[in-house]
Amino acid sequence: MKKESATQLVTKQSKLGRPSSKPDPVVVNEIIEWIAHGNTLRSYCRQKNKPNWRTIYNWLEKDDGDFIARFAHARDMGADAIAEECLEIIDSPPPLCGSEGNTRLDPAAVQMQKNRVEARLKLLAKWNPKKYGERVGVEAKGDISLTISTGVPQV
Repeated sequence: MKKESATQLVTKQSKLGRPSSKPDPVVVNEIIEWIAHGNTLRSYCRQKNKPNWRTIYNWLEKDDGDFIARFAHARDMGADAIAEECLEIIDSPPPLCGSEGNTRLDPAAVQMQKNRVEARLKLLAKWNPKKYGERVGVEAKGDISLTISTGVPQV
């Protein structure tokens, strides 16, 4: 058996330290598509062999390309997907409960649907208040007349 020197052993070891800070274009495209479908970044990162969510935010902070713009656009598209999901939740009929001849809507399921939609709409309003927030406006009608009294008689 051949003996190896210490320098040869060091070169065969795997690299230590942090992984490369350069984002992989394939991973970036996966992230953009994932977010655009209304999914969360953390749910993407929980999958096997995916980068940590903090790594992705580091990529966004150091981005000198178009990743941050694409990510922001994907977030907007994802918000629209969540709004469409709210419509699907409300439009799907809740299950019936009770025995034959005495069936009725399950009130717990109705309340759960309502809560699911309400939570999503509140998040959308927080994330994008201009688009999904309540519009509160003040409207004034009429004329304003202003009379200034100085106490000096006019000549």
